[in-house]
Amino acid sequence: MRPDALELDETPTPEAATRALAALDRDSVLLALSGGSVVDWTGLAFRSLDDVDRFLALWLLDVRNEPWARERIAYLYNQAVNYLEEHVGLTFKPNLRRPADVREAFLVASTREGFSRDRIQVCAILKLMHVINHLEMQQLKAESAFREIDLIDLANAKIVAAAERMRAEGLPIVAFYGNRKTRPSVITKLLAKREATATTVFDKLRFRVVTETREDVLPALAWLLRNVVPFPCVIPGESHQNLFSSDEVAAFAEGAPELRNILPPMRASENHASGGSYRVVNFIADLPVRVYDLPGTVMPRNRVLLGETVTVMVELQLVDAATAAANESGDNRHDLYKSRQVARVLARLGRSSGRDAT
Repeated sequence: MRPDALELDETPTPEAATRALAALDRDSVLLALSGGSVVDWTGLAFRSLDDVDRFLALWLLDVRNEPWARERIAYLYNQAVNYLEEHVGLTFKPNLRRPADVREAFLVASTREGFSRDRIQVCAILKLMHVINHLEMQQLKAESAFREIDLIDLANAKIVAAAERMRAEGLPIVAFYGNRKTRPSVITKLLAKREATATTVFDKLRFRVVTETREDVLPALAWLLRNVVPFPCVIPGESHQNLFSSDEVAAFAEGAPELRNILPPMRASENHASGGSYRVVNFIADLPVRVYDLPGTVMPRNRVLLGETVTVMVELQLVDAATAAANESGDNRHDLYKSRQVARVLARLGRSSGRDAT
């Protein structure tokens, strides 16, 4: 990605205190590296209600201060329980079926004391909550009147604000920049891909984080998943990384043994136009934004039913400064990338090297 910068800051980074990754950070990073799905998880790693509150806040649900937000998660919980009872045939103990505080379910799902039927059942409920919330966000998007460009502007502002926070908190970030694909770029990418539909172009809005060293990449990724993008928003099957070896990822995963057997293998980039030595961590995520911050949208009387949140698909790339420099040299140069991409387009359209295909 060329630095057609929406935001580019190369001022020296303030000193930061080193923060060890929590268990939930590690799980989230592995999810983003592999492109797995939280629906396959068998447990969570929340340690307190504060952890849960911060996670829900990423979904724009302020359960500490907004009664409707507490009603919203209770509503989702009840829908999930009803589905599992009526369509799957599960039964739940009263304390699981109607908990006094739904946030406690996240802690039950995070227990690690051997086999726990409660944990297994609560995990099933939380997975259904995730699926139902996703469906209702799509319904809210379909029922709301707004321009896509306004939604993208909202998401862009949110990411730029996150970039400023990262630097203010002293993370070792050399640069944080992004761009939006132009219409010709989208058309070229559609022609270069076999899946020629607009829904397969995930990187209409994309950002790159460049860290000082390679060792800073995974902590920066953890920060994004802790402060900006809820980890369930990682799009399954759309993560590609070749910055870290399989042995390095396996060593990192030692702290999360319960995930090792359910996460898919790491996938290298499938972009055939890229140079052979191009290295990056790349994943796609749904970024939650508040739909009623958009021009012309009117808040309904009852936000509990569909919530306030819709999502914008964004591409996030992370790389260290030395690798970023190597990615712009030799066979990886952007002009060569574009040439290979155009050649692929010409081949698919029936032309090669300017001559009609026979």
